[in-house]
Amino acid sequence: MHMNVVRSSILHTLATGFFTGLITVIISISYASLIFSGELEPYLGHGIALSIVGIVIVGLMQVLFSQSSHFIAQVDDDTAPVFVLMTGFLLAALPATLSLDQALTHVLAAVLIATLVAGFTLAIVGFFKLGSLLQFLPYSAVGGYFAAVGWLLLISTLDLLVPYKFTGPAGLYGLFESGEMILKWLPALLLAGALRYLSSRFNIASLLVFAILGSTLLFYVVAFSLGSDVNQLQASGLLTQPLSSKPDGLFTPILGLLSEGVNFSILSDNSASIATISLMALLSFTLSVSAIGLSARQELDPNKELKVAGIANVTSALFGGLFTLPSVSTSKLSYELHPAESKLLGFACAVTALLVFYLGLDLIAYVPKMVFAALLFYIALGFLVEWLVKGYRKFGALEYSVIPIILVVSIFSGFLQSILFGIVAAIVLFAVNYSQTKVVKYQASGSQLRSNLVRPSEQSSVLRKQGQRIRLFKLQGFLFFGTAGSLYREVMSVFETSSMTQLDYIVLDFSQVLGVDSSATLNFERLAQRLKDRKVNLVLTGLRPELLDKLIHGGFDLEFNPLLQEFSDIDQGLEWCENQILDANPVALGASKSVLELIAGDLLAEERRRLEMYLVKRSVQQGELLTDLGETANDVYFLETCSASAYIFDSNDIERRVDGAGRGAIYGEIGFFLNIPRTAIVRADSEGYLYTLSSDALKRMESEDPLLAAAINRYMLKIVTERLASTTRSLRTVL
Repeated sequence: MHMNVVRSSILHTLATGFFTGLITVIISISYASLIFSGELEPYLGHGIALSIVGIVIVGLMQVLFSQSSHFIAQVDDDTAPVFVLMTGFLLAALPATLSLDQALTHVLAAVLIATLVAGFTLAIVGFFKLGSLLQFLPYSAVGGYFAAVGWLLLISTLDLLVPYKFTGPAGLYGLFESGEMILKWLPALLLAGALRYLSSRFNIASLLVFAILGSTLLFYVVAFSLGSDVNQLQASGLLTQPLSSKPDGLFTPILGLLSEGVNFSILSDNSASIATISLMALLSFTLSVSAIGLSARQELDPNKELKVAGIANVTSALFGGLFTLPSVSTSKLSYELHPAESKLLGFACAVTALLVFYLGLDLIAYVPKMVFAALLFYIALGFLVEWLVKGYRKFGALEYSVIPIILVVSIFSGFLQSILFGIVAAIVLFAVNYSQTKVVKYQASGSQLRSNLVRPSEQSSVLRKQGQRIRLFKLQGFLFFGTAGSLYREVMSVFETSSMTQLDYIVLDFSQVLGVDSSATLNFERLAQRLKDRKVNLVLTGLRPELLDKLIHGGFDLEFNPLLQEFSDIDQGLEWCENQILDANPVALGASKSVLELIAGDLLAEERRRLEMYLVKRSVQQGELLTDLGETANDVYFLETCSASAYIFDSNDIERRVDGAGRGAIYGEIGFFLNIPRTAIVRADSEGYLYTLSSDALKRMESEDPLLAAAINRYMLKIVTERLASTTRSLRTVL
């Protein structure tokens, strides 16, 4: 019973591999017939050999090294039309004195060199793990490229069917000049349309071979019923011409070709086409791997697959293979027919391709051109429908507009020009879209957002009333001419509102800015000049050294402009602004009180004397460590004549100040009351003395003098509550 199951599984795998391999071969031969058409049609056998070598070598290397056994290698449908374009340019550039055999040698050399360069490109991108960089190319621009590929494939297929060269859209009128002309291309287009219609509603991928066989049979039934024979069909161009020239073997090593008198100066003229093939190969492969991984429910590493595909195509090119990549449609079909992983799938596909070459090559002459053309039309319509029609629902109006524009450029100016235009359009689209990104994450007044320095109530009251003189702008993203211009307008607009008439300090925080370009520095220089004219201080915070250097080189004069200040973080910048306001306010000067003075209002004279019995007076020096992160919290600190600040480490392990205070402040109360390790580092900012209250002393106070203990607890609760209220106000502002 077990052996029967194993045999059944192997047979199922081989049948799936044979079936998908047959589809792959048929599609690849269709592309070969497209490249080797016109005067090269007698050499179609060489084109088929190129396709088979690519299928076999790339397919087997994917079997051995790829992460998925469902990768089915096929002549790449995205780059094949560009190969057709390159071949046409090459034939037009060759001297008329060359024989067809010599022209064939140049064509084969050009095709293999282009495959070699594209393979090296994929491998290098994979080795340096640059596959993710392709994600920065806008998806709509990629869609424009593939829509242009669809148009190029459509026109190339028409060239295959009718003896008519299309010089532009106006040339399409020639397709309707006679009934005989229409019959050469219309049936293939109708068949492709029918297949495309059915594929949009049903999964007919497994029936593709039968559709091809059925259309071939129908063609011969109609032809024979009209009295035509095979010779007449071939003479009229409805059948592929017999292979009058066949390769001596399957493999055509590239080194042997290059030694046969190839004119490299003519080949170098096609460098633009080769570069285009490499670009399209990268885009095609990236999208294909993502689609196949999604279909086969696998997480695939694109950089690993880029290396495998690149090395495989380099190897294939050396032995005479056409550029080949995993096919999304046939790979998906292989998964649907045989979900289990099995390397036999790829081996069966390779064997199928070899059988077609060695046993069925002569049968190609009996396949109607309309069958190959229908398959190519089917693929071309797929490109156009997917990106030109369905793309409208995928993108917004601005993004979608790039697709038809690239397509129009490819129609009227050429495919290579559309590639260049697409890159330019992608840059412009990025600039437009990014300039609409809100560069100001939030803005707040000095009343809404304060520094972390804890101040006496009198000073806090002054800052609440005059905090409107400070305006903070929290910046984010990348600043270039578009976003910097919008920032300039937003900052200057605050002066137009009546509530901002007393604005004296503009704070720009750069801590979340990714970068600044030279064009943005001009806007910042203009902003600094306008604020200087208004006698408004411009305070820059959170500037990394490289950003600060760019602003200085762009015209910022930190040394000689007294209204221009720079601080390492937003807290220091806000504290400087607040100090400027307080220094000019006599009410705030000398308003700081000691702990005993603050508590005295709630205590009698006798109670104040008793409190000193429980406190320990301690002298501290500037920079002295009061509490360390994680240590046991046995004491709470009352600042009497010194000041101190609390620090934590952020996600980048950088020490940040989260709190600062002077006379009358307390530190360490959270760990002290909750009995948890210290949550911050506290250092003295100035020399002086402070009082400490230990947990043992507080317990003794609660036992011996509960009213005094209650007063101390009320004071500490008031401090904690004020801090919580300040934090809440800040969060409400920034969230």
